[in-house]
Amino acid sequence: MASPPTDQAAQDAALNALRGHVRAVSATPLNEPAQHLLDALLAQHPDAAALFYGSGASVAKADDPASIIYDFYIIGESYDALYRSGAMKLANRLMPPNVFYFETPSPFGILRAKYAVLSIDHFEKLVSDKTFHSYFWARFAQPCRIHGPTEMTDRLEIALATAVATFCKRAAGLLNETFSVRELWLAGLGASYKAELRAEDESRAGKLIDSYGGWTAQVTPPALAYAGLENTVDGDVIDLKENAPKTALAWRLRAVQGAFLSVLRLLKGTQTFKGGIDYIAWKIKRHSGVDLEITDWERRHPMLGAPGAALRYYKLRGQVKKGA
Repeated sequence: MASPPTDQAAQDAALNALRGHVRAVSATPLNEPAQHLLDALLAQHPDAAALFYGSGASVAKADDPASIIYDFYIIGESYDALYRSGAMKLANRLMPPNVFYFETPSPFGILRAKYAVLSIDHFEKLVSDKTFHSYFWARFAQPCRIHGPTEMTDRLEIALATAVATFCKRAAGLLNETFSVRELWLAGLGASYKAELRAEDESRAGKLIDSYGGWTAQVTPPALAYAGLENTVDGDVIDLKENAPKTALAWRLRAVQGAFLSVLRLLKGTQTFKGGIDYIAWKIKRHSGVDLEITDWERRHPMLGAPGAALRYYKLRGQVKKGA
């Protein structure tokens, strides 16, 4: 007679289920423009793995590829393997990630990407519940593609499964013990946007969820189980046997922390990301409709100009909301 499953056995089963969903998404071929960019990036980092995620993989995938800035992460074995510069290694450790701009000619026109860099050890920590802020685990709870060496892929599958579990557990704490899968993801994504001061209107999270297909319904029950929360599923409704720890206060603290982190990342990004301040203005207009015009002085002095541009954005955003 088989022994009853232990908590560890249940968690192992949940992890395997999550890895299966991560692997299924990764097996989906990239479209030609994204594959062209991926090949060019990995040619520069031949021993690394790459993660492809973001709007180019979801809501913008049908747009003109020359109008999209695609999002990638380059994951290496170590920062020593990724950089020669000691300053770049230190910056990546202290204020992750370092972000770079990349473009390459293609049959589709000039293709553009921004890519961030992390070591695999650092990535595993940042997407786990060891990291308080949502910047990494909320981002990588969403479906993305893994490309790289098999041994790195195995670790990244587990890391992405961990990100989903961390996100679902902390998002569940914003709700009552019974909720729909969609309610959980809307609450979690909305809270993560506020924690990053992201220029996303209220419909953005819904559009992303819709673009994911069955992802949220597939991963949420095993993610909660892997996070240690017993749950039952009835159609699209999740019922937690025990309430998740309430996390509203933690999310408010993340929003305060995120205000400082966003400015610091913006200032750091101006040193590595060519045209970074113009990119930010472009993305703000794309997602919120706020047309933030960047001055020539701000382009010449991005670190000094970034705070003024940020204040101008918040003023314009308020005007847009009042006019809505």
